[in-house]
Amino acid sequence: MSIPLSFRPRQDTLPPDEGSWHGETQSFELRVLAKENDINEATALRLRAYQAIGYDVSSDNGKYTDRFDTLTTTVLLGAYDQGRLVGSVRLCFNHPWQTVSSLPCGPYYPALKEVKSKVDGALVEVSRLSIEPGVSNTSYRTTLYAFLVRAALTAAQAAEVSMLLIATRPEWVKFYKYMLGFQPIGEPALYPPGDFKITLLGGSLKQAETRQKLQNRFFKITPDEVASMRIAIAPALAAAAVRDDSKVAVQA
Repeated sequence: MSIPLSFRPRQDTLPPDEGSWHGETQSFELRVLAKENDINEATALRLRAYQAIGYDVSSDNGKYTDRFDTLTTTVLLGAYDQGRLVGSVRLCFNHPWQTVSSLPCGPYYPALKEVKSKVDGALVEVSRLSIEPGVSNTSYRTTLYAFLVRAALTAAQAAEVSMLLIATRPEWVKFYKYMLGFQPIGEPALYPPGDFKITLLGGSLKQAETRQKLQNRFFKITPDEVASMRIAIAPALAAAAVRDDSKVAVQA
């Protein structure tokens, strides 16, 4: 299902010391990926992207996946440029009665357990953000990265989560701190594939929304976009809302 997002970055989105957008604005089509062929294409792109940035990953089937990709509580978003997939990002939802082990980042960041104990509501982990390595234009890549981050925030608003978690490489930590006010959770860890240490950042949805309003130069997410996203990710939200008490005892 396609979601109409209308992100148009401005060249003054970030101050000079934080980075900036350059070149012509780009617009992308956002889709929630549910068909097997679309998911395969996205996980194949993920493999190429990871290999391009130096991860030691290989695959017999040309894709990079893990068990979280197939969970009903997972949403995979794809960004398309004139029908071509150029980027993707994964969202994994976690409800209050679930332990952190139900999140991909759970086993690698011990400090997350205490953080979750203080959160009243659901969490969502944003990770596996991948951009087609064949795209070499820096402005285009940065704009696409921001588009995918914006899409993840739209999904978080649609799901009405309490906290967002973002697993990211060190060079993007400053971006999330400045734009959303997120802070690191624990120490950087060898989040799979494990070739580089990855920082886990966290922040409340309310905090992120407030920060966006203060910036007022980043992206504005409209109520219509949130409503459209809510419809698109409804199956994952419904699956996440079903409590299986037989599993709660095992996970606790």
